Amino acid sequence: MKSIRKKQKESVEENENYRNYSIIQNIIYALQTAFKYKKSLAYAIVIGSISYAIYELIVIYFPKIVIDMISNNCTINKLVIVTVILCIVTLIFDLIWNFCWYKRDWDWELLCSQIVNERLHKNYTTDYSNMENPEFLDFMQRARRSTFWGSGFRGIYQRIYYLISQFLMVIISGTAIIVLNPLIALIVCVLAFFTYKIFDNTMIEDKKKHSDVLAPTYRKLNYMSRLTRNFDFAKDIRLFHMNHWIGNIFNKLNRTYIDNFTEHHKRWIVCDAKMNTIVLIQTSILYIWLVYMVLFKEMTIGNFILYVGMVNALSKNFTDLFSNLSFLNNNRLELNDFRTMIEWPDANVNREKGEGTLMDIELDSYEFVFENVSFKYPGSDKYALKNVNLTLSSKMKLAIVGINGAGKTTFTKLLMRLYEPTEGRILLNGIDVKRYDRNIYYQIFSPVFQNIECFAVPIWQNVSLRDEAHTDMDKVQQCIKISGLDRKLSHYEKGIDTQMLKIFHRDGVDLSGGEKQRLAMARALYKNGSVIVLDEPTAALDAVAEDKMYQEFNKMVENKTSIFISHRLSSTRFCDKIAMFDKGKIIEFGTHDELIEQNGKYAEMYNVQAQYYRDKNDKQVTENMYNNREVEYTVCSEGVNK
Repeated sequence: MKSIRKKQKESVEENENYRNYSIIQNIIYALQTAFKYKKSLAYAIVIGSISYAIYELIVIYFPKIVIDMISNNCTINKLVIVTVILCIVTLIFDLIWNFCWYKRDWDWELLCSQIVNERLHKNYTTDYSNMENPEFLDFMQRARRSTFWGSGFRGIYQRIYYLISQFLMVIISGTAIIVLNPLIALIVCVLAFFTYKIFDNTMIEDKKKHSDVLAPTYRKLNYMSRLTRNFDFAKDIRLFHMNHWIGNIFNKLNRTYIDNFTEHHKRWIVCDAKMNTIVLIQTSILYIWLVYMVLFKEMTIGNFILYVGMVNALSKNFTDLFSNLSFLNNNRLELNDFRTMIEWPDANVNREKGEGTLMDIELDSYEFVFENVSFKYPGSDKYALKNVNLTLSSKMKLAIVGINGAGKTTFTKLLMRLYEPTEGRILLNGIDVKRYDRNIYYQIFSPVFQNIECFAVPIWQNVSLRDEAHTDMDKVQQCIKISGLDRKLSHYEKGIDTQMLKIFHRDGVDLSGGEKQRLAMARALYKNGSVIVLDEPTAALDAVAEDKMYQEFNKMVENKTSIFISHRLSSTRFCDKIAMFDKGKIIEFGTHDELIEQNGKYAEMYNVQAQYYRDKNDKQVTENMYNNREVEYTVCSEGVNK
């Protein structure tokens, strides 16, 4: 088995999900994208590159024409007229070229927003499990380069722009030199090819040693940078004196980044030295040959100037042509990263025709069935769940209990299809949930999680999570009232229009932990899903507030299927069944009375916590509880004897 270090050094091309498209395939893909969103970009590239080639040819021929006219004793008037005409023609093609250049950049900015939107759409629609997959996250980081200057899409458009004009110039100047001296033309081509190989080899090496290594480092640097700007972490950083610790981590990552960047520049210094040496040899040979031709009267001064321009054009454009082909290959790899991220496979399996329709989900009577479900987190060889069998019927209230890490939250995430089972299957009304359209399937769940994310938008929008045109304000008000958040909003002048957070608004407000839980409750009520999932929803509340919250939850889940996960006792008073998890397995299942009577793990946990609440003012009892308990217990129970 390869070590972690060796695995990290492997090329991304060896990843089974890597999309390895050819240069031609990616050029077609890039042009298709341009035609899809901004057709004028493709036209600007073609017209601009042809105009530039014509412009270069005029500039080369201009001195020859003028000198030949002077050598032939041409009249001043004729010389002036020809010169003016050539200047006007040159100006016209220069203006066309410049217009297309700026048109290309303008169209690119418009196209870029569409490409970024595709990338972001993948970010928030991909399987939840992918967001915990380091390989996917690295490709997500790499995909950002696809819109950078000279990279990915933009790089391909730039290279096509240059390649068309360079190809035309190589054909024209090469033909002229071949007619004059085929050997010289061959020498130029051979030397240009060596320049290309040096450049291309450096590009490939740099891609593997710089870009691929840099992606995870840059992703970590971005994470550490976000931490320092995050309002929620700001207090911890200060009160726990984390600045030096975070600074050290950042410095280590930055050192890795700098070391890698230094190696990157060293490779290119050596590459430039090799290429410049070859170009110098190439240019010297060409000029020696031209001087020889003039000295032995085999070439006129006008033709000498013309061929000097042709030789320079052939040498420059041949070298640039091969260099841009290397750049284009690098852009291909960058676009491969983008397409790998966009086409990264999701665990979701599209439903087959005739199965898993929306009508099935909206039935009044249904049941979820876990059949021998096992699950491993991405990158882990350890089972988080193992051979779980459970039936969840309509309007059933199920409590999930167990110690931390027993698999409680994993169970609910599988139920909601944030993950797909590693083994076994989950059925809804006898149909594998994989057969349902995932977005439709999500509609039946209203979750209330422990960690609540608030957004920098008005409070009403934090509840509906929709724009104003698609929000029922009366329903928002009703949900806020049921959740108990209205008491907090009564202190704000703008009420539900109060802005959240200070990121975008100076007068933005923040909510306490308990208030965020009420906000989450209001969200769940507004969504009005058929299945309510409450995952540690009262963790931030005191016992009195928790008791009141669960009374409100009980009203909230009336006539709905509900799942409660809590580290305290009060939740199970509302539950029909209790599932006791341990090491990823259901070890006990039944009502509270049945599990107490079994005198197993659940009864032990119940008695420990009940004893704590009865004697919470007794320091000795409290001390014994913490000394004897090996792990922190989490439990849902019928109630606490107060």
